[in-house]
Order: sequence, then C-alpha cells, then structure tokens
Amino acid sequence: MTLYLAPLQGLTDRVFRGVYSSHFGGLDGAIAPFILAVRGSKAKPRHFKDLLPGPAEEARDGPAAPPGRRVALVPQILGNEPVAFAETARTLAGLGYSEINWNLGCPHPMVAGKQRGSGLLPFPGRVGEVLEAACAIPGLGITVKLRLGRSDPDDIVRLMPVLNDHPLHRVIIHPRLGTQMYRGAPDLDGFARAAGLCRHTLVYNGDITDRAAFEALRARFPGIDEWMIGRGAVSNPLLFEEIRAEAAAGDRRARLRDWHDDIYRSYREVLYGPAHVLDKMKGIWRYFRASYPGEKRRIESLARVRTLQDYESLAAGILRG
Repeated sequence: MTLYLAPLQGLTDRVFRGVYSSHFGGLDGAIAPFILAVRGSKAKPRHFKDLLPGPAEEARDGPAAPPGRRVALVPQILGNEPVAFAETARTLAGLGYSEINWNLGCPHPMVAGKQRGSGLLPFPGRVGEVLEAACAIPGLGITVKLRLGRSDPDDIVRLMPVLNDHPLHRVIIHPRLGTQMYRGAPDLDGFARAAGLCRHTLVYNGDITDRAAFEALRARFPGIDEWMIGRGAVSNPLLFEEIRAEAAAGDRRARLRDWHDDIYRSYREVLYGPAHVLDKMKGIWRYFRASYPGEKRRIESLARVRTLQDYESLAAGILRG
C-alpha cells in the first residue's frame, strides 16, 4: 500500500511538508501544489522555490519520524500549452526530479475558465497534445491528477483513450466534477467506471477522513493499492499513521500541539510580517479544527484575530484544553 499527501494550493508548501514529515509517519510521497507552466525565457528562480532542494525532502528530527527518512516529492504543473509545459518540465528535471504531475483537476472557476485544470477535461485533443510533448522528454515520468469531468461525468470516458495511449506512470482520480468543487459525495460508481477503462496504475483521491472511511473504500476497490489524502490529513495529521495502524507512542493531544507549535514557529521564521503568518495559520485551522470538535467558539474567534499575541493566546487555550 502506498499513501500520498495531496496538493492543497497555498497550504501544503515546503514548510508544511517538512514539519509534517518530522512529526508524523505513514507517508510515502507527496505532490507539491502546482506551479504554472511557463516558457523557459520567462522562468525565474522564485517560480521553483517551493520545489528546492530536489526530488525528496529530508524529515527533520521529530518525535514520530526516524532520522533520515525521506518523503518522495513530485512537482505538479498547471497548464494547457505543450511547449510551455515541456519547458517547465525540463527545468524541473534539471533540478533532479524524475517524475512530474499534470494538474487536470483544479475546480476553481478562475483556473477552469482558462481551460486549465478541470477546465481542460472536455478537450481530449488538447490533452493529447500536451501529453505528446511531456512524454517525449527522456527519463521523465508523467502522472496525471484529474476529476471525472468539468460538468459532465462522461468527460473521463472520452478522455481515457488519450490517457491510455501515453506511457503514464499513474493516473490519480478525484471522483467529483469540477463544477462540484468539494460539495456533495464522491461519485464512487463514476470512479469504478473510470477504473474499468484505465490501463495505468490508478490512485484514489477524495474524502478519506478517517480509517473507517479508508477501509470502506479499500473494500469497495480491492484492486487499488495507492491512495492520496489531502484535506483529511490536515484535519487529522495522524491519519496516515492510523490507516497503517502504526501510530507512534505518545499522547495524541500533545503530538498535535507540538506539530502546531513547530509549524507556527517555522512560518514565523520564513514569512515576512504578522499578516502573512496569520493567513497561513488560519488556512491550516480551516481543516485542523476538525481535531477539536468541542472548541467551535474559540476556533471561530481564532479566525478573526489580527495580532500574533492574540493568536498565540487563543491557540494555546485550544491546544492545551
């Protein structure tokens, strides 16, 4: 069984991934949040800063992570133009990466409206053009992360022959439509239909929130051995360990508190100004709040704080009970 951390734009960045890996086990790999495909002449070093130093990330010393454990990192590209995609992929290959993921799933209207992410799913011909350029790069494996369609669940049926015609390393499916965003239940019948058509290694992604949900999905899809979790892993950072039934010894509440304090300290070190730090931490709490169901009032207050001092006071009260 292989478990991956899904990319959450603006959240699972380099700092988040490093701190997460230093506190919690069970994770095999991660896909980084997307970078835009750009022509080589327009690429700047800052465009790739979240993907340095290379294709794996060393876990810092932490209570759950053995020293030296490395989590495989796969960069993700968002784009719809073959030349720009290929040039960006070659730059990433030059940084040491041997695998690239293509984002065909982003549901946000500002992205999809430009025929990027899930907005490209109704256009299998254009998908094929990008894959032709990407798969022609020597020594670079290509994976695709997508949804069942933009607004039509048959999009993936029409697209699958194109995916099958290219030597992809794996296909990751989130079984919703782009227009659903994250609303409604995943379409498991739609996933089953896509799985029956796909010739590649298939990864399931979507709404794995606890071990019971995971076991139900594994029973429904016994042929799937690779799984990706995003929002569920931020809501409950111990989820990967729990799925593997290998949670490290120690008090759960203390481990979550230590992780929070470490990531807060790390963002204070790398971000400029309190506003940026608060934005990051509030973004994390949008999901992490699920680990503290009895703290609704204080967590709502946390979303309104404007100073680091107020944040620290409120967060300490929530985390220490």
